[in-house]
Amino acid sequence: MAEKWIRLTIGYAEPDEAHFEGYMFEQETYATLYAYGTATINEQDSTTMDGGDIAQGQKRLQCYFEADQGGQAAEVRAAIEQLGRRFQVNVTTSCETFEDESWKDGWKAWFKPAQVSKRIGVRTPWCEFTPAPGCRVIVIEPGMAFGTGLHETTRLCIEAIDENSADGSVKSLLDVGCGSGILSIAACLCDIPNVRGIDNDPIAVDVSIENGRANGVNAAFDGTDLWDITEQYDMVVANIISPVLKALKEDIKAACRVGGKIVLSGILAEEINEVAEAFLEDGIALKKVDDRIHGEWCSLTFVRIG
Repeated sequence: MAEKWIRLTIGYAEPDEAHFEGYMFEQETYATLYAYGTATINEQDSTTMDGGDIAQGQKRLQCYFEADQGGQAAEVRAAIEQLGRRFQVNVTTSCETFEDESWKDGWKAWFKPAQVSKRIGVRTPWCEFTPAPGCRVIVIEPGMAFGTGLHETTRLCIEAIDENSADGSVKSLLDVGCGSGILSIAACLCDIPNVRGIDNDPIAVDVSIENGRANGVNAAFDGTDLWDITEQYDMVVANIISPVLKALKEDIKAACRVGGKIVLSGILAEEINEVAEAFLEDGIALKKVDDRIHGEWCSLTFVRIG
């Protein structure tokens, strides 16, 4: 006999640069869903196989709760609607009870392993993957994480970490906004001995710790705010949306030692010049040494020179 489940559906406009509150709404929504013990979150849009009925520019989250979590589902629904009012986002919600369990595992078929840089590959726990010689594989659980490593921005960051540490010159790395911890894990597997990831979301810190432990690395993760960091690092990596990067630019620069490198992503391709100019403005001096575009996204690499 099939178990009963509760599905909460949340619809809203995909965040963009012109509506920064949309990014904050989305971040707070995910934090709320995880805090209430959502079993699974399925993100859909017009490009996903299950999003054919979704208009371009719109997103839909389908969130699943066990049948006895009706109270939690109702609380989450009310909380999400309140977040929509707070951040001025037009959000729609609906709840239904059903017995179909096919959602639980069907989505797993679409996660494929990949080699994302010369020394780093990524796979999920249920995928087999034979890497190229010299490649080390990160095992990441998408259901608990904030990304699998297959997103363009994560790939760009891992490529930069791998290439810039290949000569052994990078002894320390700070991962700002560590999320699932994947960049910190990649840094450890690239033989960087001192790796620290920070995030202001306690759920992200917990997920990073669990993923680090599962991958057998010794990265340190904590919730320290960037502006409270007193150490300086050979490399600082931040995969965060552009408005936040620009707001944190002086703190990011201050955390990098003179001669060290700063790697930024989470930047849309059309924003690359704007973000680069912001980081090259007055303050701690940087020199841009690389920029790359992957699909709609890009990365920037700087050296601190002053």
